[in-house]
Order: sequence, then C-alpha cells, then structure tokens
Amino acid sequence: MENYKLTIEDGVITWVENADENGNPIEGILYIPKEAVAFHPDAWIFLGCDADGIVVDEENPIFSSAHNCLLSKDGKKLIKVCKNSDVSKLTSLEIIGQDAFNDLNVERNEFVFRIPDGVKILDYRAFAINARNVEIVVPSSVRAIGALAFMIHSDSTHIVFEGDAELEVGAFGTELEAKDSDIEVYNSMPSILYPKKEKLTVTCPKDSKVYRYCKKYGINVSGKTTN
Repeated sequence: MENYKLTIEDGVITWVENADENGNPIEGILYIPKEAVAFHPDAWIFLGCDADGIVVDEENPIFSSAHNCLLSKDGKKLIKVCKNSDVSKLTSLEIIGQDAFNDLNVERNEFVFRIPDGVKILDYRAFAINARNVEIVVPSSVRAIGALAFMIHSDSTHIVFEGDAELEVGAFGTELEAKDSDIEVYNSMPSILYPKKEKLTVTCPKDSKVYRYCKKYGINVSGKTTN
C-alpha cells in the first residue's frame, strides 16, 4: 500500500494522483504535508472518500486531522471524510464544510448518519452524495443549512430534524427549489440531474421553519409535535 501522491505548487495542492502508472487505483493514506495550505478546485475530485485514512502533518498551519477526517486547524470544521472516518468522535465539530461527504467515485448502497450534537452549520453541498438508501438525523444544534446541502441522489432519502433550522433556498436540491435560487449552475441544470422529490421524505417539528419550507416546495414532510 502506498500513500497518495500530491502535486503542490506554492502551497496549493493542484492534483491528487489516485492511480499508479498502470492505471490501478491507489489504496493508501492521504497525507497532507506541512507546506500544503490550500486546495485547487480541480484537486477536490480525488480528495478523501476513497482513501484508507487522512493524516495531516502536525506543523501544518491550516489543516489538522483526527479519526481519519480532514479538519480545520482548530478542529471545528470538517473539510473531508474518507472511507474510514469516524465523525462521531469529533467532539469540537461545529461546521460540516462544502462537499465534505461528496463521493464522486464510489456509489454507496446505504448511507446512515447522525450528525454529531454541537454541529451548527451544514455548508453548501455538505451531503451531496449518491447512495441507494439514505437516512440522516439532524440534531437540534444545527441552525443553518446551505444550498444543496442535501442534494442527494438515491432511491430513498429520509432526513429527520430533531429541531429547527434556517434553510437556504435549494437546501434539498430539487427542481422546484431551483426556480427560486440565485445559483446559476443549480437553476440551469437539465431536469434529469435534479434529485427526485418523490424519493425524499422529511420528518421535523410541525411548528418549524423546516416544515413550512418543505410544504412550500412540495417535499413530502411529516410533522411531529414538540413538547
């Protein structure tokens, strides 16, 4: 097993080599050295997810790692997961970042995940994943959810909100939401690329902003009574 090879230019990771000279996938550790302080957008497509683990040099000024997760230096923001990440052990986590769970190369059969208590923000495309069946529990600590955070392509997606949250327009990535979104790449997609709202169900407090949002955009929602 060998580590992924990175191309770094002036501190920016511009490429992650994920196959050897014979085209065979590399299975190893994604090691982030101390001089790497940023990622070029093109490098993200191979970052994490397929890796066996993620390790950051302790002297890196921008990033850190714990439990095979790529994090901000202070450990408050989850930047990327891999197949052996244990997010449940991240006790200081407050933000799940852009594309943190985005999985372009491996299609999951099942994705069942409880967002850790204490997380406050789900960023743009935080859970933009492909899986056959998806269930995500959102704790009451989550207060803000970005556009396309739950843009999930699946046969069945169920999202349970234990509390309330402010949803940015397009949080579930459906076609009806896109009509009110200012994100051009989202509202101009072909219809086939939008998640099907009939495959999405939401459970949330009936007196919540989430419930009203789902009703507005025709998302199948079940309201629960809060004490």
